[in-house]
Amino acid sequence: MITPKNAMQPEQWQKLNPQLSISDGAPIGHAIEEIGAREGGFDGGVLSDRFWDEGYFLIEDVLPVAELAKLRDGIETLVANGMSPALIYLYDEAWQVFLRLRPLLSHFLGDRIALLPHFWAWHVDPGEGGRGWPPHRDYQGESVIGDDMLISLSLWVPLSKASPENGCMYVLPRCFERCYGAPVMRPQDVLLQDVRALPAEPGAVMGWRQDLYHWGGRASKHATEPRISLSLEFQNAAFDPLAEELLSLECPPAFDKRLVLIASQFEKYRHMQAIDDATVNWAKAVLEHAS
Repeated sequence: MITPKNAMQPEQWQKLNPQLSISDGAPIGHAIEEIGAREGGFDGGVLSDRFWDEGYFLIEDVLPVAELAKLRDGIETLVANGMSPALIYLYDEAWQVFLRLRPLLSHFLGDRIALLPHFWAWHVDPGEGGRGWPPHRDYQGESVIGDDMLISLSLWVPLSKASPENGCMYVLPRCFERCYGAPVMRPQDVLLQDVRALPAEPGAVMGWRQDLYHWGGRASKHATEPRISLSLEFQNAAFDPLAEELLSLECPPAFDKRLVLIASQFEKYRHMQAIDDATVNWAKAVLEHAS
């Protein structure tokens, strides 16, 4: 594992994953092709109909699989070296994935898009009884106004095949929950037949309202590959900030700030998944060195 002191040196991370890049915080969009710019893209009308009915969308084959493979390799290298998959956000390519999705974000959030400092990456290992996050909603406050005005949105991108075998995403569609009479507060309140599994392949993107009840499954020990994925949250910047500091989609943080942001995630998300003391202590030491 890279030590907290050495972690402040970009070249250490570059050596670890030479197929990925670390910029100085300059705009990264000049050579990034956005979805919809050529054939393919997405049908906004169809997406919106499903989104406002069920609370989520899933689009297949819109992201470049070759670029995603570099990130998958990067996460596997981090994990092999005893480090969290979330450290993949030190590299430009993790942020570029979401920059490619600007037309999709604009469709739902308008032109003033901001990144919330809430992100994570997963490596759900079948051999270690891996599982995704438990049932939850990404935001407990108001994330939607009425039935057609979205304040915030979560995006989730698989870097490997995500299936029921290795812990794909599951959702309680909003159209079902609306029939319950009251919002679900506990997993045992969910009728099992209402649960929907969302298997997906690399190249896909999934998005949901931040009040959608969802979770990651538990992997079977017989699964043949881990479930590796990224997630990042966004908001319409025309509304009051949902976090203390919003980030730029076009100009992600410079390296030092990326490291601080990542190190700050571990304590925040410890209640969502098991994070060992060594990793939490490493993150705290990084924050001390950075202060």
